[in-house]
Amino acid sequence: MVLNFTRSVALATAVLAGLSTAAHAEWPEKPIKVIVPFKAGGTSDQVVRAFQAAIQENDLLPQPLTVVNVGGHFSIGARQVMEAQPDGYTFLSLHIALMGGEGGGIFDFGYRDFEPVATTGEFCVLPVVRKDSGIDSVDELLQKAKDEPDTLLFGANLGAINHMGGILLQNLVDGAKFRFVQIGGGTANFTALTGNQTNASVLSAAEVANFTRNPDGTEIADTQIKPLAYTGAERVEGLPDVPTMQELGYDMTYCVQSWWFAPKGTPQEAIDGVADALQKATQTDRVKKFYDDKMFGPVFLRGEEMAASLDDTWARIEPVAKQAAQK
Repeated sequence: MVLNFTRSVALATAVLAGLSTAAHAEWPEKPIKVIVPFKAGGTSDQVVRAFQAAIQENDLLPQPLTVVNVGGHFSIGARQVMEAQPDGYTFLSLHIALMGGEGGGIFDFGYRDFEPVATTGEFCVLPVVRKDSGIDSVDELLQKAKDEPDTLLFGANLGAINHMGGILLQNLVDGAKFRFVQIGGGTANFTALTGNQTNASVLSAAEVANFTRNPDGTEIADTQIKPLAYTGAERVEGLPDVPTMQELGYDMTYCVQSWWFAPKGTPQEAIDGVADALQKATQTDRVKKFYDDKMFGPVFLRGEEMAASLDDTWARIEPVAKQAAQK
């Protein structure tokens, strides 16, 4: 009888010890999911997959990082992450469109409804026109937009990155006004511009280089578009002959950062674990090459620094997003 009682106590003690160990198991115990709220192949998807490969190749996490593409409007995938269990195994990668959607009233949530994890790199854009348009400078483009308001067709994905970039551009001169038309992303806007369906747009530096430069960096002889300026703080290496907006006397920088978020309430251990892996990945050859190829700036932010940057970006973008919603 005493022996059975002793065995029972020992068994109960072992079970409780096992439960305690499970409850305090170190993160991560299973694969980590990153939702990209766009179809595969776009810039956001490419960013995440570059980091995924770097993390895997260098064993920066003890569990796999899996990428899940959620098509349709980007708010669908973002909402899935916002409403996911905050268990440290679901993350989101998105950019300034999150603020554009909130500021424009497209949906009822925003960056403050997530836990910030890290900022990984940024790309800036360039206003572009057709080479035969007769417009050879930002001055001429904005003057025409002022003299003939609402007549220059500006290709955009309404409410998204290129739309807000166009609004920032027209706001530089009182009375200037583009007529924004729904076209889509970079390739679609290039096609519309060269097909004489639109008069202007903004493209990323990588897109401009792809459409205007040979692999050795020389200009394509029959290129059909002309970049007018670069919206980064300094000239981009792949397009060294294109001046910055600030060089031209315009107070405009417009660069788009890649943000990583987690659901509210996600354990700090998981947030720090993913941020640590991303930070180490930025130093790998794969990510460095990706940044060079895509003309990304090697920005990395986390913690309070990222939170402050998000707040600053929101202060600048909210009024632009509201303006975009009226177009």
